[in-house]
Amino acid sequence: MSAEPMAKLRQQYLSPYEVDCVIQKVIDAQLDNALLRVLDTTTGLLCDREAQIRIFKLSTEYMELLLSTITHRNIQVKRIEEVVTSCFQYVMLSHRWEGQELLLQDVQGKVVYKLDPVGGIKKLQSFCKTVRDLGHCWAWSDICCINKSNNVEHSESVNSMFDWYRHSALTIVYLSDVPLSAKPGTLAKSAWNTWG
Repeated sequence: MSAEPMAKLRQQYLSPYEVDCVIQKVIDAQLDNALLRVLDTTTGLLCDREAQIRIFKLSTEYMELLLSTITHRNIQVKRIEEVVTSCFQYVMLSHRWEGQELLLQDVQGKVVYKLDPVGGIKKLQSFCKTVRDLGHCWAWSDICCINKSNNVEHSESVNSMFDWYRHSALTIVYLSDVPLSAKPGTLAKSAWNTWG
């Protein structure tokens, strides 16, 4: 094959590096002002943003996106945004603090599913399992995803929570004082309604 047809052929394709750079820009935009940490519902481990990106880049979704985009000179940024948005969606837990709740230090480096299921741990395990069963990879709860010993992080997190809840794929509300077999009207009397 002569040089000219080969050059034309190369122009039809992008290098994996070029595509990865475009994908990384979309990821950076997606994670701008996003949660600092989330729980991986598959492994039960707490992950920071870098860990989320590593996990995504090892996923089937990333590889399919990379391979399908290499063969198109005109990168479809819209498609990349859809895949990235879908893969980085998270579910949030809304609840009332009760008794001894977990802290970041209690779960960091540990598998949530393997912790002794007492008190707040049982609530967190149930939440993560529910999120996983609903098909989502990332879960967030203020009890363990914020470093409360860092005043700057704590303050920024509190100020960002409205946006975080607004951008979540779903918010699960945990009502400890409303049994599954509750009578009509019980929900309205829940202590969660006075939270705020």
